[in-house]
Amino acid sequence: MRRPAPPALRPTLLTLLFPALLSACFQQPTPTSPAPAPASPPPTASEPAPAPREPLRSLGTVDLTFTGLGQAGETLRVTTPSLGSSALSDQGSIQLQPLSNGTFTTGRRGVDGVRYLYATFLVRNATQAGTAYGTPRRNLTLVAISTPTTVADTPYSRLQKFDGTDAAAGIASTITPTAALQFDRQTERPALIAGAEDLQVFAENEVASLTGAGVTRAFPFGFVVRHRTVTGNRDLPANPAPGTFDGTVTVALKLPLQTNPADDPFTFNMSFAVVDDSVTRVTESPEEQTLGNVQTRAATLGGAQLALLCGSAVTAPGSLFIGSATTAGAPGTARTAHIGGDLALNTVPPAYSATGNVNLNVSAALGLARFYAAYPTAPGGTNATLAFTGSGTARSGNLNVAPTGAFTFTSRAGDGAPAVTDTLNYTVSDGRGCTSPTQGVPVNVSGRVWFARNTATTGDGRQDTPFPILQAAQAASAAGDTLYLYRGDGTTTRQNQGLTLKPGQTLVGEGAALTVNGTAVLPAGQPATFEHTTGTGLTLATNNTVRGVNIRGAAGGVSGTNFGTFTAELGAVQASAGPALNLSVGTLNGSATRLDAQNTTGNGVNLSGLGGSFTVLGSGTSGSGGTLQATGPLGAGLNLQPDNLDFTLSLNRMTFQNNASGLLLATQGTDTGRVTLTVQDSAFSNNSVNSIQINPGGSGSGTYTVRNNTFTHTGTGGGLYYSGTSRTGTPTDQGTVTGNTFNLAPGGNANAITVDQVGAGAARFAITSNTVTGYGVYGISVGAKEGGGGRLDAVVTNNAVSSPPGPVTSPNLDGINVTVGTAPGQNSVLCLRMTGNTSVSPDPGFAGIVLRQRTGTTFTIEGVPTGATNAQVQTAVQASNAPSTVRIRTGAELTPVTGTCTGPT
Repeated sequence: MRRPAPPALRPTLLTLLFPALLSACFQQPTPTSPAPAPASPPPTASEPAPAPREPLRSLGTVDLTFTGLGQAGETLRVTTPSLGSSALSDQGSIQLQPLSNGTFTTGRRGVDGVRYLYATFLVRNATQAGTAYGTPRRNLTLVAISTPTTVADTPYSRLQKFDGTDAAAGIASTITPTAALQFDRQTERPALIAGAEDLQVFAENEVASLTGAGVTRAFPFGFVVRHRTVTGNRDLPANPAPGTFDGTVTVALKLPLQTNPADDPFTFNMSFAVVDDSVTRVTESPEEQTLGNVQTRAATLGGAQLALLCGSAVTAPGSLFIGSATTAGAPGTARTAHIGGDLALNTVPPAYSATGNVNLNVSAALGLARFYAAYPTAPGGTNATLAFTGSGTARSGNLNVAPTGAFTFTSRAGDGAPAVTDTLNYTVSDGRGCTSPTQGVPVNVSGRVWFARNTATTGDGRQDTPFPILQAAQAASAAGDTLYLYRGDGTTTRQNQGLTLKPGQTLVGEGAALTVNGTAVLPAGQPATFEHTTGTGLTLATNNTVRGVNIRGAAGGVSGTNFGTFTAELGAVQASAGPALNLSVGTLNGSATRLDAQNTTGNGVNLSGLGGSFTVLGSGTSGSGGTLQATGPLGAGLNLQPDNLDFTLSLNRMTFQNNASGLLLATQGTDTGRVTLTVQDSAFSNNSVNSIQINPGGSGSGTYTVRNNTFTHTGTGGGLYYSGTSRTGTPTDQGTVTGNTFNLAPGGNANAITVDQVGAGAARFAITSNTVTGYGVYGISVGAKEGGGGRLDAVVTNNAVSSPPGPVTSPNLDGINVTVGTAPGQNSVLCLRMTGNTSVSPDPGFAGIVLRQRTGTTFTIEGVPTGATNAQVQTAVQASNAPSTVRIRTGAELTPVTGTCTGPT
């Protein structure tokens, strides 16, 4: 082998010119610059390096001109361009001053001959024109770029031979970066120049932000500035004095020797963007892999991030394996030259997000492979095939990595509260001899779900290893956690205890989908069931959510007081000796499939002091909403007292039987709450007082819909009873009673439908299309009573009222009763619209419809003029409700007035 000539025997001319090639966007009136990004926090045991970097931001661009390469007789010359008459006081970029340079060759021309060259510059934190920046610099880096004037997809331009003619353009792609090298006379090989290892490589997308404004392509390599005297950091202080250069940088390249020396480039330019970098990184160049110690350099900088290429033997934790860096070629998978191997890091993996104890399943498309690119060894060849393997996590979580980069991760049991960051450890290989050291991708674990399944025998509460009992999950949990109950074998085996939630907890059963942090984890299936055979099934804390479970209890189903907001999507809630729901003071939002309760000492459901809305759904068939039986002397199937809150309650397909009151709603004079109540497709049977009893006494206006229900009684109880009593303020209730069927005992002492406005306040009711086939006193009774200025607008239309006769001692009265006032001098107001009713009294002494008015009251009957006589009223009402008979109550002289009634909206 021909021995290379030592550098001293190869005189060269290396001239470094750096005119500012700044686009308009970098021409600033005042030489200011963006503040450097904050330093990345040091990694901790639960925080993997690398830290996310700030996007690179260009201060401007700079060209370096290398000239006088390898020609005998030349002398070294370094010049700085004159600013000229235009001056560059508004230019950015950075101020450089040549310091030293060198070049030598090794190998044989046309075979393995290579020219090495380097140039070291002093760096001042100032514009090219010399105006100091008022902002410090951090990790200032010259990043190689292509522009419209460079050889396409390279950072090089103006390649010329010694004779001034153009060198072959293809040479541009053969120029590659390296660390600064010198010729070692003892080994006759290249050796590193200590302190000049400034090569820096990047993931491809780390430099993507530099493209634009005259930059056609940013390459993932460059050279980083060091502080001249401070070895522990690369910071350049703000406002340096004139002539004070605090930094140095060495640009080092190598290029092949041409077969004919006359074809060697004598001159070429190289273009850079000048950037601050928030991440302190050192790069191990291919030459340093055998000649240097990158770890020592990183330690000198206080634990800088290591950037490694294929071929590295470094296995330091936290290192960033970049694999290779494209040095020529278009962005993407097309490249014509590179340093490193056949794979490259495109994007530093950002942190994944996971929930504690929950499987994080990441597909190949979203997995590790998307951060890497595979390349052919030479342009036009076959791309490498990447393969991934997993090697556990920093916090001993479960990790399974597929060769495709897909993976499944489950945190260490209990991680997530408080939030922690784990590291997923993996390696990547290109199948061509390049395998990365262990790499780490962060996964932020926040929140926790504890799992239980009654068919499990052991477990730690994670998704694939659930606890065998729900109470074990609760014992391990903390406030704010989620509990998930699998259906298991469908029984309550090993779940036979009550559950008391903690503040902010969510309980999800298999009957509801489990979605955490916006990600679907498990689909909805059949509800899971847990039971307490002696106590209450579920006791709330504050601000709980419960979905997809059936709850059974003896003393009660669900209980809570001062519970904040309870969000519920319940299955069946059952209580064998207490209330299905016993909730007071809070906001209830949600639903239940059904409510079932038997209670001999209290109510079937207690709802008091609640805001929000709740629906009992039923499953579409009669009675599927559950059965409420409160068989005590004062028990209500459902007791609702809204107090001062607004509450919406919808009851569907339920059965209320053997209660004193099937449904009891009452407010007091100081209450301001408003109730919206809907009861439909339900059955009321043998409730001894009233099936539905609504007694609003506060100032809130309610809305009531009673639709398509059946009311049957063999005893003395009534059907629907509404009485607005002792109201305060100016409330106006609205009610719709339609499509219901009533069959009460003829020997009873109550009405099928009663709507009374008693005292102050107003009500608007539509009683339409109901069928009454049995009643005790009246089939339908409407009235405005006891003065106080109260008003009732009653729309009574298309009802069919009849009944078998009652006993002689307690005969039925009229089918429909209309009363204004209970004593003379009252100022009650009743507006009546009555049409299309068919009403018959079983007792010959009574009529289908009876009207009564006390003196001092106001009685408006739509279609009846002011001043009509009793006979005229009787005739008009009977004509509108044929074939119903009409009578005027004995001693009641009607004084109707013309008007129009207002029905409910």
